Amino acid sequence: MRVNFLRGTGATVAALGALFGTAAQAETPASHVTDAGTTIAVYQGPRVQVAISDRYARYYPEGQWLMLDTEMSATGGPISIPRSAITVRTPSGKVIPLATQQEFEQGYPELVSPIRQADFFKEHLGYFLPEHVRPLHLFRLHGVGWVWPSVLLDPFHNCYGRLYFHLPNGVEKGRYELLIQLPKNEVVIPFTV
Repeated sequence: MRVNFLRGTGATVAALGALFGTAAQAETPASHVTDAGTTIAVYQGPRVQVAISDRYARYYPEGQWLMLDTEMSATGGPISIPRSAITVRTPSGKVIPLATQQEFEQGYPELVSPIRQADFFKEHLGYFLPEHVRPLHLFRLHGVGWVWPSVLLDPFHNCYGRLYFHLPNGVEKGRYELLIQLPKNEVVIPFTV
């Protein structure tokens, strides 16, 4: 009788733990975001930390390409984020996936001047420790370098890179959200253009 009671109690505790664990995962992701300036947002979550700069997009909202400079790192063990898990939600509510390398190459003639301008206005992102630098490798300029199908983050490196999103209807002004789908939760980083 006592063994059955303990088993039932253990099952109840496990069920409550799962319930509270689910409630913790349902926490508003934007609550982990802080503004580190007018054009920088920093997300610090249980699995990853991400800093974004929307300076170029905010001051030059033209054309069909949205560009965000980023810094990413893992807070626990290593985590792999496929490029298909990185999207942006536009002010109209449409979710746009990260551009593929092929889309980037096709749009490159239109991007040459904006990339140079964005490089000139680029903000320093160095918000996470340790400061061991590694590129994201999601896009390749001029056919030089590697393009990886995913980003491997670990707590020992800060990965830097620019994210490119092709917006066929053009960059509209308003509130956007950078979305990164992780295995157990979603990173949501709001920013304004």
